[in-house]
Amino acid sequence: MIIIAEKLNGTIPSMAKAIAGRDEEWIKDIARKEAADGAAFIDVCASVEVGEVETLHWMIDLVQSVTDVPISIDSPSTEVLAETYKFCKKPGLFNSVSMESKKHIDSIFKIMAENPGWEVIAMLCDDTGIPKSAADRLRVFDNIMKKAEEYGIDPSRIHIDPIIEAAALMDPDREDGPGITINTKVIDAIRAKYPTIHITSAISNISHGLPARKYMNYAFASLVLSHGLDSGILDPLNHGMHAIIDTTEKMLKLSDAEMQKIVGAVKEQTLEDVELPLPDGDFTPEEARKYAEMSATILAMKELQMTVEDLEPDEEDRDIQGVSYAAEALLGLDEDGYCMSYIEAYKDDLFGVPKK
Repeated sequence: MIIIAEKLNGTIPSMAKAIAGRDEEWIKDIARKEAADGAAFIDVCASVEVGEVETLHWMIDLVQSVTDVPISIDSPSTEVLAETYKFCKKPGLFNSVSMESKKHIDSIFKIMAENPGWEVIAMLCDDTGIPKSAADRLRVFDNIMKKAEEYGIDPSRIHIDPIIEAAALMDPDREDGPGITINTKVIDAIRAKYPTIHITSAISNISHGLPARKYMNYAFASLVLSHGLDSGILDPLNHGMHAIIDTTEKMLKLSDAEMQKIVGAVKEQTLEDVELPLPDGDFTPEEARKYAEMSATILAMKELQMTVEDLEPDEEDRDIQGVSYAAEALLGLDEDGYCMSYIEAYKDDLFGVPKK
């Protein structure tokens, strides 16, 4: 996965404090760590009411003083993006454009036409807001691609954001079905039409408002990777997420026979007897195996459309419990919707995280 590192963002309270206090060493330290932990781009978002261009210039200079990882310039204003890309020493990523008239997609695509190395995140929304159906999001996508063709922007330079909404707010009775069905329909359609395009998401958006957020984030990452997502805005310092991404990507490269053996083992509760691809990184053997088992469980539940009741996970294995309830909710298999079974499982102390 192409990792767009998210921590240098002024919407995060600790980062807002560092920006307001002009804490250069704090910002440089995070940039160093993000670069060391695999960031392909380092997102820089000032999120200030006054002096956004000047603040972004300051932040970009700090990042570039400690790493040569490309910058993702993050602002709701395309005018700010058009001004601040000039401060970058090498091509990076514009975050973001859409078909909203206030976004001025033409101005960014014109810059990209003149600066071939730059890439862009394009969100599937327009002046009607966030479309409520997959068909309408794909309509916005087609309009974005018409603009890209007009300016000669190759699909490989575009990261499409299908817009992930919080799972707790997903209406189980909506047009495209429950869970993340709307997103997977959009991703599948885009991936089939444009094999070289990138598809991205702010991974942690899925878990807003929920407890034990890591399980929902893990399950979401694994599921959307299986549909073709190849780019993500996330915390590269989160080694658990790294492990889930790594093991999921490795499983998706297995032969059908190898993957079916894993799926069957999850179903028959004999996963401990099956060899699994393990994540790279500084993990103990037990930790590595656990992340692999979580990824295997999520993918098997998708393949078989299994509920937690079908799976009957070991109540002592709280990590598997966590991702199982999360996968059930995201797959739309929770009869009540709105992640109610997930929330109740957390309340019943079935997850491996302390209650707040």
